[in-house]
Amino acid sequence: MRPLAVSCLFLLISAGTHLRTQQITDSRTEIENLEPVRTPSVFKRGRSAYASEPTRNVLSSVSGLALEEILKASKCGGKLVVDDEVTLRSPGYPNSYRNRAKCIWKVAANDGTSKLEMYCSTFDVQASQKCKKDRLTVMQGKKELKRFCGEGPKSFSSDSSELEIVFKSNRWVSKNGFECTVRKVNQDTSEGYWTNTQPPTTNKPTNKPETTKAPTQPTGDGKCECGVPNLNRIVGGNTVNPAHKYPWHVGLKKRNHLSYWCGGTIINNKYALTAAHCFFNKQGERESDEGLVVGVADHDMTTTSDDASGVTRLVNVKKVILHSKYDPKGYDYDMALLQLEETLDLSKNKELRAVCLPKDDSKNYAGMKGIASGWGRLVTDGDQPDKLKEVVLPILDAKCWNYQISERILCAADQEGKKDTCQGDSGGPLYVQESSKFVQVGVTSFGFGNCAEKGKPGAYARVSKFLDWIKENTADATYCQ
Repeated sequence: MRPLAVSCLFLLISAGTHLRTQQITDSRTEIENLEPVRTPSVFKRGRSAYASEPTRNVLSSVSGLALEEILKASKCGGKLVVDDEVTLRSPGYPNSYRNRAKCIWKVAANDGTSKLEMYCSTFDVQASQKCKKDRLTVMQGKKELKRFCGEGPKSFSSDSSELEIVFKSNRWVSKNGFECTVRKVNQDTSEGYWTNTQPPTTNKPTNKPETTKAPTQPTGDGKCECGVPNLNRIVGGNTVNPAHKYPWHVGLKKRNHLSYWCGGTIINNKYALTAAHCFFNKQGERESDEGLVVGVADHDMTTTSDDASGVTRLVNVKKVILHSKYDPKGYDYDMALLQLEETLDLSKNKELRAVCLPKDDSKNYAGMKGIASGWGRLVTDGDQPDKLKEVVLPILDAKCWNYQISERILCAADQEGKKDTCQGDSGGPLYVQESSKFVQVGVTSFGFGNCAEKGKPGAYARVSKFLDWIKENTADATYCQ
């Protein structure tokens, strides 16, 4: 849409619990009294525990290189062939790197076709404006793709099977360095890659039903179709391809802000659906709605080159409608509607459409493949991607791996903890595919641990429980069929 500075979905094993939002103030609320049948460990804000994740040894990850060349490469540069993944470390790691270092790793997928992505679980390199001093740079040929410096986990997804990764340090400052993993992106949907979300809450939800009347979907006028993507192929954890595959996905931000802090979906010609917690700061205080906009038909936040001409734009939000039972100290009823200032034409452009809602509350979707999309962080407290990401997550049954939840919450998780939604994905969709259409069954809300932590599912507001509320609050809108 317009140049943005910041770059949702990757791998991490750690301990904790958070909301899946990157709110205006980067809000993440701690769990204090959440006591499921199995008590979760508590993630303390600002503290990460990445050491528990085993690091794959370079020697077991590379083929076609002599032993001495591999050892040399693991120290500072070299040629690496990626069978599964390889590990790069700053010179002298885990001790501080030396001054005036220059390391060049040339990394290539063994099959010559798989795309590569990099994740740095540990990263501490001298910070500077535009990373002009010490830096780790990802190159493709002579083209610079990304430059990293500062502290905290880093991640990068490429469209190439070959990368050149360069580390340079100056003569003045020496920091703790980095440990990064470069791996192939599996094109099979069964092995995608994202990150996990995070919950707040001190409230324990109850299983008391809100109403005895089954909710029903708002009816459409038949002039436009809902839930029709531009391409039906799903690539778990990869960049959405083509760029506007999910034409109902929107990003939420303030007009003068750089990146989206939450996601949402277009559900009719006047409203978008999102999460209520996106509008509260970490103290539970309601944020101002002044300057609130949604980005429609967007894909890459940092460029206008892939925008849909005349379609991709920022749309002003006229009104935020929060569910009246939502409590920012809790996580139940995490649902909100955005009334847009303009009426959208959903039948004119393939890059701008509405998602379908469930027809009623008769399905629980357990065992089905859920599909989530968003611009959320690639790791807990890590970077955002530039481009919209997607991941396939199995939907769990109502037991939610023995975590105590209300009937208005749906859980989804990867058994191995390799993929999930994360901070910044909040408010975004969890879909299922029914025939050729996408139906939104969940709104990304929170997770019972760090992003993609094994055994810690993600939680989504169950859309089918809110159909009547949605219908009542969007009576002036027209739905697609």
